[in-house]
Amino acid sequence: MFSIAADVRNKLGECPLWCERTHRLYWTDIEASELLAIEEGNDAVMRWSLPERLGSFALTKQSHILLMGFASGLAFYDLNSGLLTPVAASPGDAGTRIGDGRCDRAGNFVFGTMDDGYPVKAIGKFHRLNAATLTVETLVLPDVAIPNSICFSPDGGTLYYCDSLQGRIMCCDYPSLQNQRVFAETEGSGAPDGSCVDAMGYLWNAEWGGSRVVRYRPDGTTAAILTSPGLQSTCPALAGEGFTRLYCTTATVGLTALSEYDGSLLKAESDLSPGLPETTFAAHSV
Repeated sequence: MFSIAADVRNKLGECPLWCERTHRLYWTDIEASELLAIEEGNDAVMRWSLPERLGSFALTKQSHILLMGFASGLAFYDLNSGLLTPVAASPGDAGTRIGDGRCDRAGNFVFGTMDDGYPVKAIGKFHRLNAATLTVETLVLPDVAIPNSICFSPDGGTLYYCDSLQGRIMCCDYPSLQNQRVFAETEGSGAPDGSCVDAMGYLWNAEWGGSRVVRYRPDGTTAAILTSPGLQSTCPALAGEGFTRLYCTTATVGLTALSEYDGSLLKAESDLSPGLPETTFAAHSV
C-alpha cells in the first residue's frame, strides 16, 4: 500500500535515485527545473533550483556532485556550491531534449533524447556518455519518441529500454546491442515509463496513466502488480536501509482533477526482493 513520502505536487516528477552515502533519495521535477531530495528519517524536502529542465541524472564518485542530463546537454553539478561544469552538448537534433537516463554497470551514462514539441514525433535517439573519455556516442537502436525504462540487469548483460508510445518494453544484449527483442507488452490503459531492476533481476516499471507499478520476471512475465494511488506513475526506486522501500514519482502535468497523491513522491514497503545500489558515473575526475 502506497502512502505519501513527500507532498510536493510535482509537475513531472521523475528519476528517483538512492544515494547510500548520504542516505538521500534524489529526484527531479522536470517541468519545474528543480532537483529534490529527502533524507531517510527526515520528512523535510530539500530543493535545488536549476537553470533548465533536468531530464535525468546520475550519482558520481563524489557524493556532493551529480552528473546532470539537462535539456540542452550534460554537466556536472555541485550540490554544495551550485557550480555547473559542462561536459557535452545534447547530441540530439534541433527540437529535442535529454530525457530518461541511467548508468550501465560499468559506470557509463546511457540516456535518450526526445522530441520537445507536440505532438511528439519519433526523432529521439539513445546515446551513451563514455566515463573514460567524456565523449558521447549514439547507440544503434531504433529512433524513439519518448525514451524511458532505461535500466540494466544485475550482471550488466541486458539493457532494458522503451518508447513509451509503443506500449512495450524492449531489451537487448549489452554492450553489443545485439538480439533486440520485446521484453514485455503492457496491458490496460497505462504506458511504460521509468523502470529499475532488483537484486533478483526482476524489472519494476511504473505505468503512466495506469495507476500501477508492475514487477516483471527476467523472462518478461508479470510477477506482481502494485496499485498506485497516483494516476501518472513515472518511475520506481528501491531504496532505504536494505533497499526494501519502494518509492515512486508521479506527475500532475495534463491532469485537471487532482487527488492528494498526484504529483507526490509515494512510498511502500516491499518484501518481494531488495533493490541494488545505484551505479555511479565512473569518471576518474569531476
